[in-house]
Amino acid sequence: MTGNRRKFLQQSAAISVAAATGTLGFPAILRAQPAKITVRLGDITPTDNPEYIAHLFFAKRLAEATKGEYEVKIFPNSVLGGHTQMNEQVRNGTLEMCKTGQGFPTTYDKALGIINLPYLYTTREKLYAALDGKLGDAYAKVAEKYGFITLGFYDSGIRSVYNVKGPFKTPEEFAAMKLKIRVQPDQIMIATFNLLGAQATPLEFAEVYNGLQQGVVDAAENSVPYFISMKHIEVAKYFTKTQHLLGIDPVFASAKWFNAQPARIQTIFRDVVREAVANERKIWLEAENKDYGRATQMGAMINECDIPAFQRKVKPIWAQNKSNLGTLYDIVEASQ
Repeated sequence: MTGNRRKFLQQSAAISVAAATGTLGFPAILRAQPAKITVRLGDITPTDNPEYIAHLFFAKRLAEATKGEYEVKIFPNSVLGGHTQMNEQVRNGTLEMCKTGQGFPTTYDKALGIINLPYLYTTREKLYAALDGKLGDAYAKVAEKYGFITLGFYDSGIRSVYNVKGPFKTPEEFAAMKLKIRVQPDQIMIATFNLLGAQATPLEFAEVYNGLQQGVVDAAENSVPYFISMKHIEVAKYFTKTQHLLGIDPVFASAKWFNAQPARIQTIFRDVVREAVANERKIWLEAENKDYGRATQMGAMINECDIPAFQRKVKPIWAQNKSNLGTLYDIVEASQ
């Protein structure tokens, strides 16, 4: 009996160890599965926008790179609020990630308005080199002070003006229209259009359609893919290619959340966002080239204008804001 008892106890102990370590021959479905870590990514972008497609790419690649440990859930169409609300959620650590508009982070620090200077770079190649180099690094250091980890910068297109009244070619014609134009809540953007003779009116992006329709504003400024995907083309037919700004959308992670992740995961996030940014810039350019034709087919009147005249008119904005932009201005100036 003593030998049998000893054998029984040994077998029981072995079963306990096997159960604890997951090596017992239970069906795989009954074994404890590691919980996925959900990463919520908020945006105002509709699902037919190239940036949303880039989010899908990011989600797929992150799942692959972490072997399913992290799962991205995308919340488009301002489901989690506008840029202002989502930025605050990210800052407070109640939202893991968001893609923001370039004019919104300046409510925390004016230096972040560096990317809003009119006619900042003459080509996308120069812009990308700056954002992926010294300028992007300097921007990220400022943003981190306010709880944002800057993982990358999406291309959101060449921004131009569209309105409900009619076409224009020169700054003088534009000023004569006395347009109330929607802008992001950024002092440089506001000053730029006030200098041009318009009345700059900050609005959240989700409010622009109704604003144009109801006469709260007469005009807005954005790239042609957003002009179409946000359906502004339905209420503002006159699109003039001022090309006053190269659109840049920073991709933020919450510093509170991101810094709590293991170092290897932080590295994976940075690497995967770098892939997603490269992919987004490619598909954005393809979409933008097609969308000028689509806009014409949908009834928009695409108008050229005297871009050098607009450049000369808004050049004082640079000097007026130099003191607010600090070392970021020096980086831009050195790279011109």
